[in-house]
Amino acid sequence: MIVEAFTPAIPDRSMPHPQSDGGATAGQAANAGNPSSSSSSLSTCSLRARVPCKINLFLEVLGTRLDGYHDLDTVMMAVSLCDDLEIHPRLDSEISLQVDLSEASHLGEGLLGGHRSAWSGDNAWKIPSDRSNLVCKALEMLRQRLGIDRGADVVLRKRIPSQAGLGGGSADAAAALVLASLHWTGLWEPTVACEIASNLGSDLNFFLEGHNGVAYIARCSGRGERVQPIASNLKLWFVLVHPPQGCDTGAIFRKLKETDQQAYDATGSSTNHRSPESLMSFLSAEDAVGIGAELYNRLEKPAASSNEWIERTASRFDRYNPLGHCLSGSGSTRFCLCRTHEEAEKIASELRSFRDMRVYTASTWSSPSIFAQTERLNLGS
Repeated sequence: MIVEAFTPAIPDRSMPHPQSDGGATAGQAANAGNPSSSSSSLSTCSLRARVPCKINLFLEVLGTRLDGYHDLDTVMMAVSLCDDLEIHPRLDSEISLQVDLSEASHLGEGLLGGHRSAWSGDNAWKIPSDRSNLVCKALEMLRQRLGIDRGADVVLRKRIPSQAGLGGGSADAAAALVLASLHWTGLWEPTVACEIASNLGSDLNFFLEGHNGVAYIARCSGRGERVQPIASNLKLWFVLVHPPQGCDTGAIFRKLKETDQQAYDATGSSTNHRSPESLMSFLSAEDAVGIGAELYNRLEKPAASSNEWIERTASRFDRYNPLGHCLSGSGSTRFCLCRTHEEAEKIASELRSFRDMRVYTASTWSSPSIFAQTERLNLGS
């Protein structure tokens, strides 16, 4: 998550990939002189962040919790398909959200946009801008937790499709927690943000705590709120395919429960759960071939039974003999692990010729951790 502060007279609507220029850090600003003065100076700035999506290299469902959610055992990696989020000052207590889809309309679409009317189930860019958006929920919870009544104008530039299993909404909400904390108080308190994140969704804590010093790669358990970074410096290349029909997470988990019950009735035994230990060893050893062989998603079968595109994309990937391919999250995005950047570009180019799916090339998204990026926050005008 790259974080930058800027003070435009009119909010800048074009954002290059932000880079730190070694200016004053957020930590220095927050701790220098009068804390209230530091908070005031930050609150007059606009803040922005670039946040990646995630893919699940491994996903096992261990069972249903008493709170209705599921216990998970998953290994996630952030990859380089990103959204941008900006927070601008307001004088009142309103929180407004503007969703900008201008780049989503062409990135990865191929000629899919020309056939949009044919895909009635395509909800990729139906992103709410009201209080139902996870960004707004995160900001409201943060205000309550901090005991403040400050407002903000938020601009969200979407490139990560919705109902894709890529965690785009969670990444955006995690960025909102970081930027709003700095914007409203001049301080970054990860404990507060992580507490809120754990109550908002299964993927948010990964984007706050899943950094290994080089990239975002972690094993997550519980609902996803318990995060254990995995040591790995390996650069991996992927092709991500998102069909014009998303998957509803709740429906997929209900389908899993149904298929598990059918299997139990047929065999009289419970489902054996797989462990990601082998995958984690290959990640630490930086063995791409081993990683490809260990890709796994427990939700594959229930998703495939609910969405015909799941098997269709799997069949297309099989033609290219990649190191491996797998469903991400509850779908409907499928990704394949490639040997090289050139192989990924070749596969993506050929898949785009079908003109019926979004196709992206992506790599391991390396950047400083969220906390290190916060320290490197540029407070210059």
